Amino acid sequence: MLTLMRRASRRHTTAWFRGVVPILTIIALLPAPVSARQHGHRRGSLDWRIDAILRASGAEHGFWGIEVAELPKGKILYRRNTDHLFLPASNLKLFTTAAALQTLGPDFVFRTTVESETPPDPQGRVQDLYLVGRGDPNLGSRVLPYRYQQPQKGLTATAGSQPPADRVFQELAELVRARGVREVIGKLVADDTYYLYEPYSHNWAIDDMQWGYGAPVTALAFNDNALELHFRPGAKAGDPAQVWLDPVADYYELNNRVLTSAAGTEKQIFIERAPGSMELDAWGQIPADAVEDSDTVAIEHPPQLAGEIFRKALEARGITVRGSVSVAEVTRPEAAMSPGLFPPAPHGVVLAQHDSLPLREDIKLTLKVSQNLHADMLLRTLAHETQHYGSLTVGLEILNRFAETAGASPGSTYFADGSGLSREDLVAPDALLRLLLFMARSPRFAVFFDALPVAGLDGTLAERFRGSRVEGRINAKTGSVEHVNTLSGYMELPSGKRLAFSIMGNSYTLRSREGATVVDHIALALYDWYARRKRL
Repeated sequence: MLTLMRRASRRHTTAWFRGVVPILTIIALLPAPVSARQHGHRRGSLDWRIDAILRASGAEHGFWGIEVAELPKGKILYRRNTDHLFLPASNLKLFTTAAALQTLGPDFVFRTTVESETPPDPQGRVQDLYLVGRGDPNLGSRVLPYRYQQPQKGLTATAGSQPPADRVFQELAELVRARGVREVIGKLVADDTYYLYEPYSHNWAIDDMQWGYGAPVTALAFNDNALELHFRPGAKAGDPAQVWLDPVADYYELNNRVLTSAAGTEKQIFIERAPGSMELDAWGQIPADAVEDSDTVAIEHPPQLAGEIFRKALEARGITVRGSVSVAEVTRPEAAMSPGLFPPAPHGVVLAQHDSLPLREDIKLTLKVSQNLHADMLLRTLAHETQHYGSLTVGLEILNRFAETAGASPGSTYFADGSGLSREDLVAPDALLRLLLFMARSPRFAVFFDALPVAGLDGTLAERFRGSRVEGRINAKTGSVEHVNTLSGYMELPSGKRLAFSIMGNSYTLRSREGATVVDHIALALYDWYARRKRL
C-alpha cells in the first residue's frame, strides 16, 4: 500500500530559508564540541563549522562526504570522507549524461520510424507495418526546449499549453498516408528491439516500479512511460472524489473509492496496483476545499500502448489495419540462447521518420528535472550506438570505462543503473569531483554546465537557495532517496572564481526535505568560507 501524496508540499521560497539563517547564525555562538576537539578541528575552521551544522540539525549521526576543488587547475581545497562510498541517488545522472554528451555528441538525434518489408503495392497495401523505437524519450506531450515554469495550484490551469500526447504518432500516421499506404494486411508491430527487453534495472524496489519515477525502460516509449493520476474533490463532503487518468483514461481499470471530506481535514489518498495487474485501486479522502492534485503512475507495457495509439492514428486517416497490434522484443534468455537474434535486422523500407531535437535538449531536461527514465534510456542508447547491443550490462560497462577516463580511481564507483534509483549504486565524492573537473576541461562543458539546475532559478533547485547570497551562483545536480541527499556541481564566488564541489549525506533519520536543508546549509558554509579568501 502506497501513500499517493507522499511528496512534501512546496513552501514559499522564504519558508525554505526561514530555518537556514537561524542555524547558521547560532553556529558562531556554539562552544567548540568535544568531538571537534578530539578530531583536531580548530574552533572557527571549516570543519568546525560543518560539524556545527550537522549537530544543530540532528544529522551528526549520518555519514557525510564533502570535497571541493578550485577551477580551472583542480587544486583540492577541502576533503571529508572523500574516498568512502555513498549512495549517490540522482547525482549518478551526472555520469550518465556526461558519458552520453562526450560519446554521442550534443547534436545526436533519436530516430523513430515506420517501416515495412516492401513498398506499398498499387492498391496501397503492405503486409506488416512496424513502428520502430530507437530510444527517443520524448514521444509525448512535453514541450522542448526545457523552460522552467513556476508551479501553479490547480494543474488544469496549464494543461492547454501542452500539445497532445499522441502528437508524434499522429504526424507519423500522416506521413505513412502520404506514402500511399491505405491498408495493412497483416499486423502492426511495435518494435522495441533497439534495446534488450530489461525494463527494470538492478535492485529497484518493487514499490518504485508502480510510480512514474520507476517506469519501465523501453526503446519505444510513450509519455515518459507514465500516466498522470488526478484527484479533485466532489461538490460537498461525502461525495465521491473525481479521479481520472490522463492522457489514456481507460488504460487501467480504475477502482475509485476516494471520498470528499470536510473542508480543513487532512488529505489522505492511497493507491495500490499489484505487479503486472491492470487494476488500479484508489481510496482515502480529499478535503472539499483542496485544489486538484496528481501524481504519476507507471505504464505496465509502454510499447503495446504506443502501438495501440499509433493504430488509432492510422485508422483516423482511413488506413485499415487488418491484424492485431503485437510487440517485438528480445529478452535476456532469448538473446543468450540465440546470439544472432539480437539485435535484429532492419525491416527494409522506411515509410515515415521522426527525428528528435538534439541530445543537448534531452540532457538539459534530464538534469534539470531529474528524469529517471530518460537517464536509463540514455544508458542503453549508449550501449546500442557504441556496441550495437542495447543492454543494461553493456551500458554499465561503458559507464564504468567512462568514469575511469574521467579520473575516478578503481573501486570508487559501482553502477547498477543510469538514474541512481537503485540501492546498489555506490559513488565516492572524489569520483564525482573528478567527473566535474573532467567536464570543466571538456569542449562540451558549456552544454553540460547549462543543463544543471540553477540555485533559486530553475529545475530541482528552483525553490532552494532563492533569495540567498548564492542564488544564481550554484549550478548543481540534486539527489534524493530515503535517508540520502546529495548535491554536486559548481559554485561561483563573488570574485568570479569557480569551484567544483560534491556534498553527499547518507544514513540519517531526517526526512528528505530536512536532509536537503542540511545539504544547503553546508553549501552556504562552503560559499561563505571561500568567498572571504583572497587566495585559495
